[in-house]
Amino acid sequence: MDHLKQKDKWTLREYAYVDGITYLSMFSKNYWVDRWLKTEQYWIRKFVVNLRKEEYYTSIKPYKLLKYYYQRKKNIWGSRLGFFIHAGNFGSGLKIYHYGSVIVHPKAKIGKNCTLHGNCCIGSKGGFPDIPPQIGDNVDIGQGAQILGDITIADGVKIGAGAIVTKSVLEPGVTVVGIPARVINSKTVNK
Repeated sequence: MDHLKQKDKWTLREYAYVDGITYLSMFSKNYWVDRWLKTEQYWIRKFVVNLRKEEYYTSIKPYKLLKYYYQRKKNIWGSRLGFFIHAGNFGSGLKIYHYGSVIVHPKAKIGKNCTLHGNCCIGSKGGFPDIPPQIGDNVDIGQGAQILGDITIADGVKIGAGAIVTKSVLEPGVTVVGIPARVINSKTVNK
């Protein structure tokens, strides 16, 4: 969770809303419409806020009782939405567009401003040693994509819908698609 410590002193409010750029302000009209209509993004915001509160009471200001309280709330929302995400997996700016199966290995590290489009799996290959992927900043993970094994994904990579990534993508800013995933555009390729 060290990658989330951007300031020396966080307040709970600042930390719980570390993803506030991508979510509506509670003072906006759209927030209240979402809340009244109980839209998909309203429920996802509930999950993410409880995830951030669990992280706060785990690493920023350790307090076991509140850590377990918010972990339980996060897990209840996660089971309703289909999310299995542990505290400390994601940097700030997490954006989840749709609920559905989102499974992230407990030891996976994903950088800032990650976008998930739903039905994603970020995990190990299931063998020994059980090492998950390490993913950089500003990565966009498409619908149904899977990132598996002891691999590294560079900053700014776009992973296409349904792609299965089992090899490292070390070049920043490229797009990968397919089964198995391959780079379809690269800055080093002349066009």
